[in-house]
Amino acid sequence: MGDFNTVRDIEDRVNGTVVQENEIKDFRSLMEDCSLNELGTVGRTYTWTNSHVYSRIDRALVNAHWMINMPPMQVHVMDPQFSDHSPLCIELEAEPEHKGRPFKFFNCLAEHPDFDSVIRDSWNKENKNMKDIWNNLKSVKVALKSLNTREFTSTTSKVQQLREELASIQAQMRTTTITDTMFESEKNTKKQLEKWSKIEESIYRKRSRIQWLQLGDSNTAFFFASMKGKVAQNQTKFLQDDKGRLISKTDDIEQEIVGFYKELLGSSTNSIPAIDPRIMRKGQVLTRSQQLQLIAPFTNEDVRKALQGIGDSKAPVGMVSMHTSTRRLGK
Repeated sequence: MGDFNTVRDIEDRVNGTVVQENEIKDFRSLMEDCSLNELGTVGRTYTWTNSHVYSRIDRALVNAHWMINMPPMQVHVMDPQFSDHSPLCIELEAEPEHKGRPFKFFNCLAEHPDFDSVIRDSWNKENKNMKDIWNNLKSVKVALKSLNTREFTSTTSKVQQLREELASIQAQMRTTTITDTMFESEKNTKKQLEKWSKIEESIYRKRSRIQWLQLGDSNTAFFFASMKGKVAQNQTKFLQDDKGRLISKTDDIEQEIVGFYKELLGSSTNSIPAIDPRIMRKGQVLTRSQQLQLIAPFTNEDVRKALQGIGDSKAPVGMVSMHTSTRRLGK
């Protein structure tokens, strides 16, 4: 972390000479060769100035080992005071606040032998209207969450335990007195290790949202680092209010966000002016044939094609479970 005396992107300098490709290629190559990533920043956009040119040349770079082992962090670019550089600050001692997380459907759930019975037992109401469907989906979500907690919460520990068991068995097989039981034990342990390694990788892949790598290449460490990076991006640890003050406490950040949108939406009113159809007709309107297409009845085959056209990692919770089950069972 510090002054690298070079920019990395074209947007990293304003009011000066235009950033050329030759200026940034060496620094980018260095980061790529050393497998370095830049931590996200909050506060000031630029870190150096001579009162005319503003540049971003101070950074905090970390490797994959940091991303995996350290909690998500952001760099606070502080005010420069009397210096031409803005100090960088990373808060290491703050305890992360743990809150409840929304349930995510992982595709490995569909491969569990109890998956079909869980769906069947939870879908226990008639589908007379959308409220019934919503209640059924909610019931399915609770059941799948319980199944996930029971079977897949300690996946990484299971993989580590199986690796240790396999190493122990193979260490015993170095001698010449090897029994058939040891061969069978090694075979079963390898099978279980392969199974849980694929499950672990698929879970991290879903959490990291990396779509361009295929499973089976042992990318768990990369997926985990990407997941930690995504978590860091989605966090709001600092916020600047309209008076320029930096807010860091969770309750204050929440109040600031709620207050901002309340002011943005305005105050409530007792009456809303009616929409004038004459004004609406002056804009773009649907033709009669387009209107009929919107209200045309759909078939079960249309629903099936729509579900099968959704990627395994793209659909909402309830739809994912039905979609994955449809693909797996061919129903």
